[in-house]
Amino acid sequence: MTAPDASISAWLTGLVGKVPAFDWLMSVFVSDYFLPVISFLVLIALWFGTRNPSRREPNQRAVLCAATGAGFTALAVWVLNHAFHLDLWPRPCDLAAHIPSARHAAETLFYWPTDPSFPSNAAAVLFALALGMWFTNRKTGAMLFALAVLWSFARVYCGVHYPLDIVGGAALGFLVSYVVYKGLWPAVEPVLALIFKWTKRLYLS
Repeated sequence: MTAPDASISAWLTGLVGKVPAFDWLMSVFVSDYFLPVISFLVLIALWFGTRNPSRREPNQRAVLCAATGAGFTALAVWVLNHAFHLDLWPRPCDLAAHIPSARHAAETLFYWPTDPSFPSNAAAVLFALALGMWFTNRKTGAMLFALAVLWSFARVYCGVHYPLDIVGGAALGFLVSYVVYKGLWPAVEPVLALIFKWTKRLYLS
């Protein structure tokens, strides 16, 4: 099966090799570690680096909410990846006969993943993290949104995702984060209060 937006992937991956400096930048952004680690460090900085006492606990609650939404999103992606298995929804780089540029892009700038393409786990988790943060801290949320867009674009440019995979992943991340923030978070408020009581005693918050 070929995705309906395969022509976009073919055009974008066809640009690989034309601007070496841009290719190098995308090879950095597409990494499984670079942008995720930066996002994690942003959360750590927000947790421990808030100097204003009145903002410290709200920011730490935002970190917990965002991380919880991202965790549930990763679980949802795992379930959906088993529904859209590799034979049903292969990655662009798997379709060498239809999108040879995608395979070349993946082999040149990244590697050849063997799990299903839809929905994009990268987009789902990072957009979930960004939205979970956006609810209570717009500045940090906007920063995480920017990182999510960069990572998502790099995944398409390097031939491992279709644009539709990114849209599906982002939509899933938004949905799960919204449900966590509006539904789960108010229900666990007593538990959160207890967590912050003990983390303060242990000088962790």
